[in-house]
Amino acid sequence: MPLAPTRVAALLLATAAVHGACLGGGGRVVRTPEAPAVAADPARSALEGQWTLVALETASGPRRVSGFLRYDRFGNITVRAEMAADEPAARPPRTVVADFTAKATPSDGQFDFVGLQSGEDADRFAPDAARMDDWRMYQVDGDTLRLSVRGGAATLVFQRAR
Repeated sequence: MPLAPTRVAALLLATAAVHGACLGGGGRVVRTPEAPAVAADPARSALEGQWTLVALETASGPRRVSGFLRYDRFGNITVRAEMAADEPAARPPRTVVADFTAKATPSDGQFDFVGLQSGEDADRFAPDAARMDDWRMYQVDGDTLRLSVRGGAATLVFQRAR
């Protein structure tokens, strides 16, 4: 069935209107207002990055260890610390000192953890290893980060990885 000339004219006008609308608004650029910049949290900024474990200080003396700490801009922390193979106090397979992940919010030299999870089986932890939720106290001094258990009985010392 052929279209009436008035319908053809109406379709052409509608097509032209849609086509014109798609071509733009006369070169005008509409900008949305920018959100105000959020100030970076200095405690988080100082912690962000990859850290290499260089020492474990305990009440019974220093121990040779290996490991790392990662802290990202979203507040996720991962800590892994294990006694070195040549450490006299190591009793394989029970050599893990700390191994956990969590959402960690820093405040006044202490972390508040949410979703703390151990990354290792309990039978791999050293007999004198602290509970994972006790590793809360921290101090950043330049490229050195110290993570201690409450009460200060043990401290993991990290250097910022380059």
